[in-house]
Amino acid sequence: MFKFNIFKKYFFIEYSKTVLNVTLMFLALGIVLNIFEEVNFFKDHGVGFLLPVALTFLKVPSMIYKLFPFIFLISSIILFLRFVRSEELIALRVAGISNFKIIIFPALISLVFGIIIVTAVNTITSKLTYKYLDIKNNYTKDNDYLAAITENGIWIKDKIEGNINIIRAKRLSKNSLIDVSIYKFDENNRPLSRIETRKADISKHNWKLSDATVYYSDSNNTSSYFVEYSLISHFEINSIKNIFSNLDAISFWELNKLKENYKYLGYSTKEIESEFHKALSYPLFLMSMTLLAGAVVTNVKYRGSYLIYVIITIILSVVIFYLNDLSRALGETEQISLIMSVWTPLSIVLIFSSIGMIHVNEK
Repeated sequence: MFKFNIFKKYFFIEYSKTVLNVTLMFLALGIVLNIFEEVNFFKDHGVGFLLPVALTFLKVPSMIYKLFPFIFLISSIILFLRFVRSEELIALRVAGISNFKIIIFPALISLVFGIIIVTAVNTITSKLTYKYLDIKNNYTKDNDYLAAITENGIWIKDKIEGNINIIRAKRLSKNSLIDVSIYKFDENNRPLSRIETRKADISKHNWKLSDATVYYSDSNNTSSYFVEYSLISHFEINSIKNIFSNLDAISFWELNKLKENYKYLGYSTKEIESEFHKALSYPLFLMSMTLLAGAVVTNVKYRGSYLIYVIITIILSVVIFYLNDLSRALGETEQISLIMSVWTPLSIVLIFSSIGMIHVNEK
């Protein structure tokens, strides 16, 4: 028992150091690459170098969050490879510690790290991403065309032929906005008119308003009623859905509240549910990366050049990336459910890891 406690402490320290070093390496690489991207974006704004650097530090943590599965895969391969090359695995087995325990304990560490990342780190990265998007939006050419979902309904800012339309709808029903108010302003922000309509069909850029009343901002406060009224907009149902589908700025703890808001507004909650299941599966996915790395390194035991392990790591990363991509594509095209598209790649990786673990334990 005493020997196993020493083993656990040793593995925890070594594995944590390896994960930290690989994370810092990816962090440095992400900072360097993203700085060039931000500098190129701001080249025509004359903001200097400080703002691109600040935005880079706001964005890169979110990138690292998405890359953690591959960071844990690489870290695990490095750890097990070091133990194989130094023949520490033989010493551990002589001490009575099985191959299964040698691999499963780092995997459990990955599981714990995954829980911490989802419940704590994700909260920080989402806040940083929200700040990043908020700042960068002020410099985006598309700043005249914005949409957002809040507790007060759906809000849209749309600039058409020099005029600005501020649109508020109570909720979304299929391809229509329900209980809509449209405020028109000129380029100097002077009010021109207000439109109240029961329903606005936004399936095309030429919106069709039903039972619309137009109130004019003139000295007589006149109004006109229209059974049908047309309104040109830069938005239609698909473009609005694309705006709302970016959930990087939403933390794990805020997903349920956002889901309730979506339900109230009549907006589809499928992507919210998918994101929630991604968060639930995330710790298990990190654990599966460690199991897979341990099974591969322990079974291969190649003592030649490190190049073979570099190639194995690249192949595994590419396969897992495209497996996730394929599963997501199947989910988005509704060939499988979105929830199944989240859990299928994890299940496949766990199956192959388990097969490898069986072979390792037999040795």
